Amino acid sequence: MAYEDIIYELNGGVGLVTLNRPERLNAARLRTVFELIDVVERAAQSDETRVLVLTGAGRGFCAGADLVTRPSPDDAAMVEEIGYRRVKEGPIGHWGVLFSLLGHFPKPLIAAVNGIAAGAGLSLALAADIRLASTEASFISVFIRRGLTPDTGTSFHLPRIIGDSRALEMMFTGDAVDATTAERWGLVNRIYTAAELVPGAVALADRLAAGPAITLELTKRLVRDVTNDGLDRQLQNEAWAMGIQTDDKAEGVRAFVEGRAPKWMGR
Repeated sequence: MAYEDIIYELNGGVGLVTLNRPERLNAARLRTVFELIDVVERAAQSDETRVLVLTGAGRGFCAGADLVTRPSPDDAAMVEEIGYRRVKEGPIGHWGVLFSLLGHFPKPLIAAVNGIAAGAGLSLALAADIRLASTEASFISVFIRRGLTPDTGTSFHLPRIIGDSRALEMMFTGDAVDATTAERWGLVNRIYTAAELVPGAVALADRLAAGPAITLELTKRLVRDVTNDGLDRQLQNEAWAMGIQTDDKAEGVRAFVEGRAPKWMGR
């Protein structure tokens, strides 16, 4: 697959994935998700890739799902390339395929969060084993602002990382959490200046890539296997909740696309 929405570089066992739609704060359209599926699968199967680092170009890490960009004629072909039945049978379609892959990714995965991580972008950061942030980063469970329930694994990962109470505060309010607060809550491991973030992430990845690869994978498996079944179940639960149609859900999405504040009706 030729990449348009991401840049992939492999150097010394470290794969660096950069979301590259800076004009949209790296909001993910259908093509973006399929490219991420492709690169994650290839990295999982490649002996040359020992560690994967995920970051964003420009001011955003990932602003979530792109609800504005219209589907392109190429989207149907990409569905076939990824696998039509696989996409249709995955929880929440192509998103579920991606986040199940990330949850089961066997190697160290580092998120270098350079800017806003909102909605599914927050979920991308949460799926990583280690989260590093720049001073410009912010974390937003934006779903409630659209009248939506959390999906893409947020309702699974976030409480396990920062606890139920703080996770519910983020999910109930949709308020932004800055990098300093995120570090204090344990949402990120450490903070860098904007210029130092990716070099710092790559330096850590280089250190891990130089280590005993099989031992690292087994160590991750010891931790992750306990939770992976729960993640798969929760992706299905999220799909169920997202599938319940409400007037507020339709209004939230419509208001976002129209660039105005939603008018909630409570139904």
